[in-house]
Amino acid sequence: MKFLLVDDHALFRHGLRELLCRLAGNHVFVEAENCAVALAEVSAHPDIDLILLDLALPDLNGLDGLVRLRELCPTTPVVLLSANENSHIIVDGLRRGAQGFIPKSSSIDEMTAALKQVLAGEIYVPMIGMVGRAEPPDENRTLTVRQREVLALLVKNLSNKEIADALGMRVNTVRVHVAAILKILDVENRNDAARVALGMGVANGG
Repeated sequence: MKFLLVDDHALFRHGLRELLCRLAGNHVFVEAENCAVALAEVSAHPDIDLILLDLALPDLNGLDGLVRLRELCPTTPVVLLSANENSHIIVDGLRRGAQGFIPKSSSIDEMTAALKQVLAGEIYVPMIGMVGRAEPPDENRTLTVRQREVLALLVKNLSNKEIADALGMRVNTVRVHVAAILKILDVENRNDAARVALGMGVANGG
């Protein structure tokens, strides 16, 4: 596998290499100390399998960098790394297409588990209680109890019919709930809604 490590601290990149060497078999590392270099490396290495992106880069805000990377390589998973653990940042990153978020304060075991999950193709976010709370949502954008139930099942990749059967409602009613959820979360599709839901803790009944 080929990894792009984007962080302005060489020591942290070294630590990531050490962890990934334990988890991955054949591996190649490409490194960048800022977003400009990262964008150039992505253009030079279109076969990168995973990007680990620090949010606090010296030349560009990490979330803006995420958007730029997604434009260049829309199918390559990007995992965010940051010392800023506010859940508002996490949800915003997931909404913009990140595959996960790993706090820099994570222990070696926590980071190892997170990387394993990401390498398995899953989305990783820390438990909602491990991060700072986001700003209170606008009252008009808050999900109803029923919408949160639908979203929790949507995260499990259930179809509208399966959700309807599980919750005892009509399929058309589920469609209405899903459309409302996408609008409230400001996302375009079910996959993006699932990413945001994980950041919100909805999948765990949060």
